[in-house]
Amino acid sequence: MSNTKEQAVDGVKLSMKSGEYLQAYDRAEAALRDYEGHKELQYLAVLSLARLGATEQAHRFYDSFELNKSTNVDYSALGARLIKDSALASVSSAQAPLLVAAAKRYEQIYRATDSSDFYPAINAATLYFLAGDALMSEQLAGDVLSLCKAAESRYWVHASAAEAYVLIGDIQNSVKQLCIANDFAHDDWASMAVTQKQLSLITSDSDVLNALNLPMIIYYAGHIISPPDAESGRFLADQEDRITTEIAQLLDTLEVGIAYGSLASGADIIFAEEIIKRQGELHVSLPFSLEEFRQVSVMSSGQDWLKRFDRCWELATSTSICSSGKYNGDDSLFNYCSLHSMGRACLRQQHMAAPLVQIAVWDGEKTETVAGTYADMQTWKTLGHKRHIVFTSAEGLGKLSKGPSKPPPAKVDDALSNKKPYSILFGDIKGFSALPDAQLPRFVRRVLGCIADVIKDIKLSEGADSVLMANTWGDGLFVVMRDTHVAAKCSLAMQDAIWRVGASDSEFHNPVELRLGIHFGPIYQIEDPVTKRSNYFGEHVNLAARIEPITPPSQVYVTEAFAAQLALSKDVDYKADYVGYMPMAKNFGDLRMYLLRQSLSMR
Repeated sequence: MSNTKEQAVDGVKLSMKSGEYLQAYDRAEAALRDYEGHKELQYLAVLSLARLGATEQAHRFYDSFELNKSTNVDYSALGARLIKDSALASVSSAQAPLLVAAAKRYEQIYRATDSSDFYPAINAATLYFLAGDALMSEQLAGDVLSLCKAAESRYWVHASAAEAYVLIGDIQNSVKQLCIANDFAHDDWASMAVTQKQLSLITSDSDVLNALNLPMIIYYAGHIISPPDAESGRFLADQEDRITTEIAQLLDTLEVGIAYGSLASGADIIFAEEIIKRQGELHVSLPFSLEEFRQVSVMSSGQDWLKRFDRCWELATSTSICSSGKYNGDDSLFNYCSLHSMGRACLRQQHMAAPLVQIAVWDGEKTETVAGTYADMQTWKTLGHKRHIVFTSAEGLGKLSKGPSKPPPAKVDDALSNKKPYSILFGDIKGFSALPDAQLPRFVRRVLGCIADVIKDIKLSEGADSVLMANTWGDGLFVVMRDTHVAAKCSLAMQDAIWRVGASDSEFHNPVELRLGIHFGPIYQIEDPVTKRSNYFGEHVNLAARIEPITPPSQVYVTEAFAAQLALSKDVDYKADYVGYMPMAKNFGDLRMYLLRQSLSMR
């Protein structure tokens, strides 16, 4: 039985309240298929995209939904907010006029509501401040304080008053208002995140920025626990109670509300149970199928752990399987799963402006394995985020000064030992099949030639190993690249080059437009017996091939795995804006897709 309109709206709002903007947009989009033209659902869909930072996508939908024609104050203010977001993301030379335009738009809305709504007034005040008009900013901030004093206490009243106090230079009263706002926020993390981002635009004062009780986001990791009768291991059964207590104390001290990780027996499941106990969000990723994971990473610790696993899996906020293939002793799948969880945590931190840490249960033993707790800790260290360690024994702390120990040789089939995660790109030219034979030589020379030039330039700038393989067939394009930065740079350079060909070459009867889809995942590098050259194979190659057919011309779509890895790399040059759940070609299932673009700050 389908939801009513009211239930659909409530579901979207619930997701937005917890800061799950991806889920909010997906729910709004699904509901709009049943209730086409429903203005509040349209508004919530656009607002979800705006809070995700997908400004361009949000602006397109805002206009196509004709929310710009509405007299509703919230809908009008959303249009002003999109102008503001474009201004804040633009280069400095283009920023000032956009800031002024957004400020005037908010001020017009404020004046049109008989000066009774402080929301457009505080936004106008902040934007005038950013545009350098201190007089208008202070005047509107004063109006906001008068309106807030007369309003009934609720979260946004005190948050807006806090922002107004910052604008007039009264930090002490700003902090007081934020402390009161905390009492009204409860678990409305989304509202607090919006306030935090807004305050960070106008002040760097730590007392102000630390006043809101935003939930801590964690990426958790740790060792598998040994069976009850085992006398040796990295995490012994008789250490469980103490470690559980230490984890619980850390979660309470840090005020953790959102957690990302896996669900192996031992540390993972303890983290999951404690998060569930605190009614926090639990986001679980597994490296391969559910049943095989239960056998490989849970069963060895005893039947009780299987029951605990099943309960956590059932109660998790979200679950994902990173690879559908078999484990086959390939530990790179565990590493890929860890990268996926870390990346999702980083994406969430970007969306919410909340604090982010890693908590690891570790025995202190440094290893050189491709996956595992120490490998996860080392990856996290490169990101510069904070971490906390729960040692399985007192001896663990003493091992910190020692160098890494080499693991025993892994029992992995030689054919699987070269499986590594790479960026995988597929592309094609719209309308190629309609080209007459007479135009094909020109197509090869001009279109494929400019793609070859881009790849050559990428290799020169990023290193010869940055592009591992490039192949074409007809208008089809298959490229394997070292990492997400190279893939982002290469794909957008290709789009730019193809656009220039289409704009300058009138010989082609139809516009020359390129569609590109990119995924990031572990694949095999194997010599092709036919071509006698290295080629790349695997389920993730097959998945990547299903993205390009559903990509709009002149765009680059990427998977969540790619977007998460891009966030993990802290790459500020490129941005992945959420598009939504989309059905892949050839019934490959639905995936969360992102639109890749150059950061506006680079333009």
